[in-house]
Amino acid sequence: MQNKIRITAIVPAYNVENYVASAIDSLLNQTETFHEIIIVNDGSTDSTGALIDQYRDLAGVKIFHTENSGQGSARNLGLSQASGDYVYFFDADDLLNADFVESMHALVSQNADTDIIYFSGESFLDDGCRSEYMPSYDRKIDKEYPSGIDATGFMLRQNVYFASPCLYLSKRALWDDNGLAFMNIVHEDEEIIMRLSCCAGVSHCLDKVFFRRRIRPESTMTLPKSKRNALGYLRTLESIASYCKINRVQVAPILRDLVRRFYNILCGYFAVCKAIKLRPEYKNIFFLLISLGRLPDPRQLYEMWVPPSLHTRISTVKRKLCR
Repeated sequence: MQNKIRITAIVPAYNVENYVASAIDSLLNQTETFHEIIIVNDGSTDSTGALIDQYRDLAGVKIFHTENSGQGSARNLGLSQASGDYVYFFDADDLLNADFVESMHALVSQNADTDIIYFSGESFLDDGCRSEYMPSYDRKIDKEYPSGIDATGFMLRQNVYFASPCLYLSKRALWDDNGLAFMNIVHEDEEIIMRLSCCAGVSHCLDKVFFRRRIRPESTMTLPKSKRNALGYLRTLESIASYCKINRVQVAPILRDLVRRFYNILCGYFAVCKAIKLRPEYKNIFFLLISLGRLPDPRQLYEMWVPPSLHTRISTVKRKLCR
């Protein structure tokens, strides 16, 4: 295949000394190589920085050391230094299948107009780790969509709209031309995914698994929730409401789906506030609802206010009654 696309991998790394080498090796041991791999050491206080530096002399590897500013800022730095046609954001404690680059090359060679490729992932437990949290990232779709609006709506309706940037490959021009960047918050991936996906053109969804997410102690996903989580959810809600208001005509075909996602995230916000005993910003939320132009329906009110334990009991009763 001639004129293969150039893919840049961007890897933020913070205190992952036990995992970063295997993560980087999974990027290097591809059947076809990345155009470049940009690794940003985000102010690690363990040996992560030293381990990363061992890769400095390899062709195509670029390494940056910064003060700790958060995952979003690290990704933005990598994006600003990228020269590939497409960018892939990868976490420094996970693993990537060896045929990822080869498969992306093959798909884009069939349609050079492709803006985003979504794919599946799977979770695995780190050695010695016990966790009930094992998220599924099955797309259950193999389809090409003419626009990001079409792809976004379909994935939302099928409940396979995953926010993690490790689960899609995107054209770099899509970020540059639309002024997109990660916010420096927790849940920055939730905030960016809608703005990115809705402004895309041709989009592919693949059911094949390429990404393997490690479930481990003290990761962003498994750490206890804090005020930063609540603030991240709130900033995400503000972003969704603002985007829907400004782009109402563009998102009209899938507005109902985006509103449903808004309320799902609002449920998460209330759950975090309750867990950490933080008073929700009701006034701010009220104005967001006005801006959104859609009040919650009975099902959404139920999901927001009924405790998860009661959800489980009600579901159990429903199953017994339906037998």
